[in-house]
Amino acid sequence: MLAYQSQKKGKRGVDRKKVEAALYELSNQIRRLDQKLTMKVENNISSQYYEKLNEIALVKKQCIQLEKNTREQSK
Repeated sequence: MLAYQSQKKGKRGVDRKKVEAALYELSNQIRRLDQKLTMKVENNISSQYYEKLNEIALVKKQCIQLEKNTREQSK
């Protein structure tokens, strides 16, 4: 027997309170899944952003060093 079916003899159909409780629980599960997915996406985006930021900083540092070396060689 399904959780939402009425257990009373002679009564067919569903128990409204049980259906509401089941829908409420499903709603909570969906909300939690949505939050987990949102956090995973945000963490992934943040991680990729900081990786690229570090790459840019490294390239900038290398450019500055190259420029400095070029100036020293031309003196």
